[in-house]
Amino acid sequence: MPHFRLRCSLCDRLYSFDTRAWRCTCGAPLDVEVLLQGFTLDFEKLRARENTLWRYRELLPIREQNSIVSLGEGFTPIMVREISGTKVVYKLDFLNPTGSFKDRGASVLISHLNEIGIKEIVEDSSGNAGAAIAAYSKAAGIKCRVFVPAEAPFGKVLQIIVYGAEIIRVPGSRENVNKAALEAAQKSYYAGHLWNPFFIEGLKTISFEVYEQTRGVPDAAILPVGSGGLLLGVHKGFKELREMRLAEKIPRIFGVQTYGFAQAYERLHNKKVKKAEEAILADGIAVPNPPRIDQIVRAVKETGGDIILVSNEEIIEGFKDLASLGLFVEPTSATAQAALNKLIKEKVFERGSTIFVPLTGIGLKATDKIGKYILK
Repeated sequence: MPHFRLRCSLCDRLYSFDTRAWRCTCGAPLDVEVLLQGFTLDFEKLRARENTLWRYRELLPIREQNSIVSLGEGFTPIMVREISGTKVVYKLDFLNPTGSFKDRGASVLISHLNEIGIKEIVEDSSGNAGAAIAAYSKAAGIKCRVFVPAEAPFGKVLQIIVYGAEIIRVPGSRENVNKAALEAAQKSYYAGHLWNPFFIEGLKTISFEVYEQTRGVPDAAILPVGSGGLLLGVHKGFKELREMRLAEKIPRIFGVQTYGFAQAYERLHNKKVKKAEEAILADGIAVPNPPRIDQIVRAVKETGGDIILVSNEEIIEGFKDLASLGLFVEPTSATAQAALNKLIKEKVFERGSTIFVPLTGIGLKATDKIGKYILK
């Protein structure tokens, strides 16, 4: 059976799973390492299991079954379409319980906190992660406070409130929100999804599902990049499949950012990007200074991928393309379609390639922005 350990991503210091530390003393993020020890998934036996991400129970770092906090997340459907000679596998992750892919990370993170006896947490979020963590905290009986930007979408803030979490609106930048949450967390536990490695453990399950549902590994994956958790989770999931000798390759990883928040692009290409003056449409990836930026860039380089920048105009076109397929997503989700359109136009993919595109959030969470910027 696999074993797990908690290790600093920079200095290699090991931590106990019971630690309340959310980052290393050296300041770097922590990672959960999976020591497979010859273990492999038997997908034939998996058919008899529940259709949630917990079907991959052995590869998730929760020690006791009764610690698991689940709302039925994961194993979302796929929709396959041919676009300009490529096979595009859309993963409808906006059909998770709270309407976004963040439920994957919240389920594993809150299960871990439940297991180590945490009773009160603080999170900072532009909306989706806050809603997910609020919902799973409620299910676990953990008191939750969520710090959000003062201009966070009403639908997402409403969700957080309905799930019973205390909401704290913070004026100014997203960075101000993070600082306020960290200050409050000195008397609580900081469950920030930007840092917490158990959140990424939940996100990696999307790779297992794509492998199981398509019976293979896509040639490329196109992923919105805010904190980078989804990108790192997808990369980690396919790496584990390869280590189990179930996959021979890892998809080329293409991250997507906007001109206003292009830190990973700048780091990868070693050049500055002029910030656009347009309003922030894709608020879900408006994350300044992602703490795992070095890991994001490394994953992109290792797989021969890239970071793609998209404008509001391109996001709107991506949103409309998805709507024509009957898919109603939030603008942040539409960034992946916008990047797909650019990559196809630039003939980056060979004909017959399979491209994985997760659709991360439902449009009902962002009707205010959709009405204001898209349905002009």
